[in-house]
Amino acid sequence: MTGLIRAELVKLLKRRLYWIMTVIFVVVTAFIAVVLIYLPTVVPEAMSGFPGIRKPQAYTFGAAQVLSQTWFPVVLGAVVLAGETGTSVWAGALTLDSRRWGHLLARWLVVGLAATVATLAAIGVWAAFTSALAEGVGTLAPAEWLAIAGKAAVIEFTWVAIAFGAAGLLRSIGPALGAALALAFGEGLFALWRPWQEVSISLAQSRLIGEFGELSSGVGLLTGGDMGFGHAAAVVAGWALLGTAAAVAGLQIRDP
Repeated sequence: MTGLIRAELVKLLKRRLYWIMTVIFVVVTAFIAVVLIYLPTVVPEAMSGFPGIRKPQAYTFGAAQVLSQTWFPVVLGAVVLAGETGTSVWAGALTLDSRRWGHLLARWLVVGLAATVATLAAIGVWAAFTSALAEGVGTLAPAEWLAIAGKAAVIEFTWVAIAFGAAGLLRSIGPALGAALALAFGEGLFALWRPWQEVSISLAQSRLIGEFGELSSGVGLLTGGDMGFGHAAAVVAGWALLGTAAAVAGLQIRDP
C-alpha cells in the first residue's frame, strides 16, 4: 500500500495540471481578497450595502469563501481517475497490482491531500492580505486555525470521493467532469426543496463552514438552515461514502 501511495504522489506532483490549478486558485483568492477587503476602504460607494469585514472576523470569512470553491477537488479528482480509467493506464496498473481498492484508496488519499494543501495555501494567501489590508486588530487562536484546517480536509476529501464516483461510473474525463461539476454547482438548487434539505451536501457543507464563517450569509452563501452540526457531519460523510461506493461499483463492473 505504501508503494501505491508513493507512486500516486510522484505522478500527481509531475502533473502540470495540479500546479496550474493551484496557481489559479491562489490568484483568484488574492483577487477576491483585494476586492472585498481593500476596495471598500478606498472606494466605499463601490461596495455599498456590503457588510464591513474587519479583523479577526475577516480571517474566518476568507476561509469560508475559499472552502466554498468546490470546483478544485472536483476537477482534480475527475481528471486524475477518469484520465486513467478511460485509457490503458488503469488496466496496466491492475496487471502490476490487482487490488482495485488499494489503487482507489491510494489515489483518494493523495488527491485529497493535494486538494487540501492547495486550499490551505489559498486560505494562507487570504490571511496574508487580511493581515496587511483589513481594518481592525487581532487574529485567530491556534485552535481556530486547526478547526479551519480540519474542515478543509473533510470538505476536500468528500468532493474528491464524489468526483471519483463520477469517474468510476462514466470512465471518461468529459462526462465525469460534467456530472461532478453539475452536482457541485447545481445541487444547491435542490436545497430549495424541503425534503432534499435533509440530505443536501450544499447545506451540510455550509453548516460546517458556518461554524466559523459568521459573515457568509451576507455574501450569498447558504447558511445551512436549521441543520445541526452532527446532522451536517453525517450528511457529508454519507456523500463521501456514496461517492466511494459509486467508484468501486463502476470500476468493478467494467473491470470484473
